Amino acid sequence: MHADTTLHFDILSGIAGDMSLAILHGLGLNLSEVADIISEMTGKEIKIEPVTVSISGIESFRLKITIPHEHAHRRLGDIKELISKAKLPAEAAKDALGIFSIVAEAEGIVHGKPADEVHFHEVGAIDSILDIVGFAYGKHKLGIKNISSSKPVLGSGFVKCAHGKVPVPAPATLKILEGCEVIRTDEPNELTTPTGAAILKYYIKDFSTAYTGKVLNSAYSTGTMTLKTMPNILRGTLIESAIKNDPVTVIETNIDDSTGEMIGELFSKLNGECIDVFCTSAIGKKNRPSTQVSVLCQRAKVEKIAEILFANSSTAGIRYYNTDRIIMQREFITVKVKGFDVVVKKLTYKGVTKFSPEWDECVSCAKKTGATPMEIYDNAKALAIKTEL
Repeated sequence: MHADTTLHFDILSGIAGDMSLAILHGLGLNLSEVADIISEMTGKEIKIEPVTVSISGIESFRLKITIPHEHAHRRLGDIKELISKAKLPAEAAKDALGIFSIVAEAEGIVHGKPADEVHFHEVGAIDSILDIVGFAYGKHKLGIKNISSSKPVLGSGFVKCAHGKVPVPAPATLKILEGCEVIRTDEPNELTTPTGAAILKYYIKDFSTAYTGKVLNSAYSTGTMTLKTMPNILRGTLIESAIKNDPVTVIETNIDDSTGEMIGELFSKLNGECIDVFCTSAIGKKNRPSTQVSVLCQRAKVEKIAEILFANSSTAGIRYYNTDRIIMQREFITVKVKGFDVVVKKLTYKGVTKFSPEWDECVSCAKKTGATPMEIYDNAKALAIKTEL
């Protein structure tokens, strides 16, 4: 696989977990590997058969999945245990757990329970474990670095679930997609499922039809429903990009009447909502020393950041502009230092490669071993370089 690849979903009529996994099959994923992983995880014999069908004259893949019947209603803790024991690459395990956590949080809010107490019902069933774990594994296996997508498409009407009939989009789907721009249609079917929505929410920050790069491959998938107003089809396009352009928004404001303590508290409010925040000393009007607060965020976060700035500082106005940034491709590898795992960030851009151990993990490892954090950092970096040679 190329050094920097993006899988772009064209959501023409919705997205579900099995349709997402079928796209990866169309791009080269061996589904027997996925079946073996899920069979070992669950103790049930799983079979996945890709079936080729024609949707509006386009060859598309539909997954025929054979799963033994079960009555298990798993909680998030059960899912965590299954994933921790599975033979999955660390990146795939992290992604699978992240996607499940999004679903658990949404289901918890809908049902008025903590995420850890939610019984997953359909999402905890083997087919959903297969969809989520299989997709996370397939992304890693195919070497896909990024995922982008057009806006999620939603249907209407009602769908039957474990709790009875619920409106479409399902409450969990709608909760997962909060903060996302969507397209609602009159199609009387569930188009985007909770699993499909969670995959999108986990990997994607901003939805757009636009992409730039070399088209490497494409695939189409479909579900089991025949829709009334549109073809049931999902397209995945594999893109190679020499430069990773990341669209962001810069928000700025100048403050000349706040203390250092106030600015520090403002930073603590902003840190969880933005990509970066920093300040610059300046001289403002009336020759007053002032602080320029600059916030780097995803474009969908502009209103949220504005609310935080107005509520937690004395500013009465902000300015913002959209721009692009070039970022190095990031992936995470794990090395053992003095018997303990340390995660190292691998950064690549064209022919440039750098390694950066996660500092918090170095500190944690140092406390356990009696070494200094710098010793752990240097050892982890050396081991990461050696591993990649």
